[in-house]
Amino acid sequence: MSTETQKEVSRALLERESGFSTEDRVAWSHHMQETQPVRYRPEYNMWDVFRYKDVQHVLSDYATFSAENSQSKNFPGALGRFDPPHHRQLRSLVSKAFTPRSIEELAPRLIQISDELLERAKAKGKMDAVPDFTDPLPTRVIAEMLGLPHSDYERLRSWSYQHVDLALGTSSHDYTEFLQYFSDQLNEREHAPRNDLISRLLAAEENGTHLTREEILHMCLELVTAGHVTTTMLLTGALYRFCKQPDLYQTLRNDPSLIPGAIEEMLRHDFSFANQRRIARHDTVLAGFQIKAGQAVMAWTSAANFDETVFPHSEQFDIRRSPNPHLTFGYGVHVCLGAPLTRLESRIAIERIVTHFSDVRPDLERPLQFLRPLSSSNLRSFGISFEKVNRL
Repeated sequence: MSTETQKEVSRALLERESGFSTEDRVAWSHHMQETQPVRYRPEYNMWDVFRYKDVQHVLSDYATFSAENSQSKNFPGALGRFDPPHHRQLRSLVSKAFTPRSIEELAPRLIQISDELLERAKAKGKMDAVPDFTDPLPTRVIAEMLGLPHSDYERLRSWSYQHVDLALGTSSHDYTEFLQYFSDQLNEREHAPRNDLISRLLAAEENGTHLTREEILHMCLELVTAGHVTTTMLLTGALYRFCKQPDLYQTLRNDPSLIPGAIEEMLRHDFSFANQRRIARHDTVLAGFQIKAGQAVMAWTSAANFDETVFPHSEQFDIRRSPNPHLTFGYGVHVCLGAPLTRLESRIAIERIVTHFSDVRPDLERPLQFLRPLSSSNLRSFGISFEKVNRL
């Protein structure tokens, strides 16, 4: 393939980035890794990085590639301190309130909520997966963790989608309502602490240091988004896969121990938007390219997850892939705080689905509806029907 032809292929694929099929996405990722592993886009003063080792380096080298200002420009308050040493202290404080044990203790409640939602669907033999199951499940879980009333679930859901759209640049919403609402919640907990995550964040202390109000507000936003939108997208994608690949569904029914591996492969294979932006702190060299201080660097985790040097036969969807060190939740000190919650919610939800239903298939009267491919609002509707498990 000539250089000019390669350029045309790259340009054609790039123009379709927002609407890739999986095959196109894999082909484009491989093409960029082989021909332009690091590229500069002058119109954005931004570098794109595609190979796994380079993406991993950008995400882990916080001394060179800072997360500071990558989010805080849209979120007022003292939120610019995203890198160590302050970030490490911040994560340590949050971990005292958001412990692995506290997440695992959610399992019985997750089973209860999942079964409650699925029972409604069983009565009808079908459901609109997004509004009936994949959306309300994580919304209810994170709202209960934060101690928020049932009447506010819809507001919480709306704010989490707005945050994703802001991050993707597809929305002009701001955080005014969110900030006011959670500021009021903090005021209530300061006067009357409860057994919820907001109260524990307020009480978290290490060496005489507490989280500031702004830091707690930011953590609430991150938990609301990571604990809701990611799980909704993952579960909706899982159901879509089950409808397309009934053999996969039967495999998981026959051996539920394969569900965690299936979840990891969905996170690697199906999440095309989880790229992460950094800012160069100083002049540096990456893979032979000179990057100037202040320039943006986009770490394409979605491409890195198809790097053949790490994921052989990366185009294949393999629930037994091991190891599977995908970068969908990030890497290093900035790995997603809500990842354990998303994994637990998704595992239990799929376990309950395969327990209740002998098969799932698309409801032809309510096909999957996507709006904007790179917007959170694409998860609008997905009708499925199913056969209930016959019990003696």
